[in-house]
Amino acid sequence: MNNHFNNSHPSTFAMSDYLSRAHQLLASGQLDEARIYLEELLRQDPDNPDLLYNLGLCYVDLGQLDQGRELLHRCIQLAPGHSHACVALALGYQRAGDLLQAREYTMKALAADPRNPVALKNLGAIFGKEGDSLRALYYLRRSLEIDPHDPQTVYGLAFAYMELGDMEPAQKHFQKVLEMEAPEELRSLARDGLRRIAARELKARGPRMDAVFYLLDAMRLFREKSLQEVQEITFEIGMLGQYGLDINDPQESHVLRALPGRTFSALELVCIMYAGFKRIEPGMDIGVDLGEEWGMAERLRGDQWAKS
Repeated sequence: MNNHFNNSHPSTFAMSDYLSRAHQLLASGQLDEARIYLEELLRQDPDNPDLLYNLGLCYVDLGQLDQGRELLHRCIQLAPGHSHACVALALGYQRAGDLLQAREYTMKALAADPRNPVALKNLGAIFGKEGDSLRALYYLRRSLEIDPHDPQTVYGLAFAYMELGDMEPAQKHFQKVLEMEAPEELRSLARDGLRRIAARELKARGPRMDAVFYLLDAMRLFREKSLQEVQEITFEIGMLGQYGLDINDPQESHVLRALPGRTFSALELVCIMYAGFKRIEPGMDIGVDLGEEWGMAERLRGDQWAKS
């Protein structure tokens, strides 16, 4: 690598200063600014594999997939064993929807470095997208053994376990994501996973009679409410649900601004929300199937409320 820039460049920075600044910008997520430094560095040293890798990955992360893949291909031609470049190239193909090429280059990354945790994680994600949850689980477990603090890997494992029907470890890993420093988007997906598990377990045991009576109470509650009041209560519960409602934990309690003066269990809130959407938008899927319990509650209450 050259130690300085071409004298025609107006900057007085040494090349190492540009490289250091580029790495700082990449680490802070300032990709467009990093790209400018990396482009200049590559102009000065066009056959540097690490520069080709960093700029190629930068382009991929910026969504400029064609430019990114071109640079990464050049990097691999110059340095066939560059595992990170293979991972980045696979990511470029994956984001373009080409899972076959993505899998091929991820495997090349693992051939160069069998303990590359990002390659293992990405290969698990590719198998997951292809519907092969068993292989996804295998590679994600290997990745987690090497890097146990990556929340994406933990979430991927939770999802793979859930797809395979093994709910206990799925629940454990979704909960672990919520305990980690994870992006809010990932935390939201983990909470959704926990809700799906709770809903599945709710129905696995047959109809819940406590839900039947919670629904009956909700029918009575909403009969005296205007549509606007029903919406206010229902949507407040929906917002609470974004942060997780464990309907299988009777000890969990919540309060509502729209219904002050008492506390509610998570299952009770879900039943109130279910009844609310029966009034607001009857065909809406709230993610919990209480159809059987609703039918029982209607039989107890009679059809008068439903028709009014």
